[in-house]
Amino acid sequence: MTIEEIINKLPRVRENRKYWLVRADGGKYYDSFLRGDFIAIGYNRISLKDIEKGKTKDETGVQILKEKIKQVYDEVEKRPGHTAKQLLKFTYEIKKNDIVLIPSENSEEIAFVEVKQTPVFTDLNDKYDCPYIKRKKISYLKTVPRDVLDPNLYKLMFSHHTITSAEDYSSHIDKIVNTFFIKADEAHIVLKVEATEDVKARSVFEVGSLTLDLFDEFCKEEGLDYNSDEFEVKLAIQSPGFIELAGYAVGGILIIGIIFVALAGGGFELKIRDDLTLNMKTDGIIEKIRSFLRTNSKIQTKKKLLEKHSKSLKIKDPQELIDVLKEIDKD
Repeated sequence: MTIEEIINKLPRVRENRKYWLVRADGGKYYDSFLRGDFIAIGYNRISLKDIEKGKTKDETGVQILKEKIKQVYDEVEKRPGHTAKQLLKFTYEIKKNDIVLIPSENSEEIAFVEVKQTPVFTDLNDKYDCPYIKRKKISYLKTVPRDVLDPNLYKLMFSHHTITSAEDYSSHIDKIVNTFFIKADEAHIVLKVEATEDVKARSVFEVGSLTLDLFDEFCKEEGLDYNSDEFEVKLAIQSPGFIELAGYAVGGILIIGIIFVALAGGGFELKIRDDLTLNMKTDGIIEKIRSFLRTNSKIQTKKKLLEKHSKSLKIKDPQELIDVLKEIDKD
């Protein structure tokens, strides 16, 4: 299989994907959201038709909705203008494929979910112990405990609005929910460092450096027009942390990913984990990488060092790439 054929199977992140923090009433309905696969907002006495009247190109609609909220909730709602904007944001701005962060009570953990449909639906069934009837369908992605959350997201957690835009944190969120992806024609591979003990900075640097050295040597041997100088490398040395390599030479990033997975998994036949062995019999790029790692005498020392550092850092395999390799293995 050629590089281009594998690239066509790689996951792509939409450039217009947006990011949000949605609070479940201080975490009170956090479990309800996840069990029911929805996010929701209150103010049940404000109908979708009321909210629709607030959707105008200027502030006129916001004022109309604000007055409706004041009328319905009288003195109970102290900030009707703010509430109007939150209802409009929930209804019209949070869209299918957007990523939403949902903090639990006291933000002890944060769930990452994907919005599955743009339209709001109303559900009067309270079987998930959430009284809010205006909802949007979601699919669960993952949960991250606060104590291992990317520190760049801490400031976002300080927002106590029901809905907060997380656009400024998009690049950090992408690395949490994806490990190998293409966005705006740029490929990203994210190697998660899962070692819980103190992470040695030198080991993290060595993993990045050795991987790029092997990549350059392979490209030289195969006469490929790629160079590691084209790539951007980002490191987070906290425990746990990550190593991210990104670049517009998508084929180059793909080769790096296959090299790393091959070494981390013990080589081809590619035993990635105890439950996954890929019997790659292709004569394409994967076979060339396998042959390179097995037979090139000049790289064996670097290869062993990379295996050693990867093991000590407990680097997790990039799942999206593994999924693609498994799919190829079935073909």
